[in-house]
Amino acid sequence: MKKTKILAALAATMAVGATCAFAANPFADVPADSWAYKSVVTLANSGILQGVDGTHFQGNRNITRYEAAEITAKAMAHADRANAQQRAVINKLAHEF
Repeated sequence: MKKTKILAALAATMAVGATCAFAANPFADVPADSWAYKSVVTLANSGILQGVDGTHFQGNRNITRYEAAEITAKAMAHADRANAQQRAVINKLAHEF
């Protein structure tokens, strides 16, 4: 499975259990009607994603292995808030990176 698909799965699973209200959109290039909006905002508000320059997400570009490892490390730091399915995805990412 490609790294980007694994990271997308992490974003999706971490967003599924979110119970808090969403804060303002942290990225100017992620429209509220985007299929990824809730996942991106949830992960940004959790401190797992920070975007490219703090105001842009650039979701159409490929990420580097370093960026994938950084996202994985941040997700691992928040694993105590994850459910079993989410922890399984985080562990799979940790093993790969």
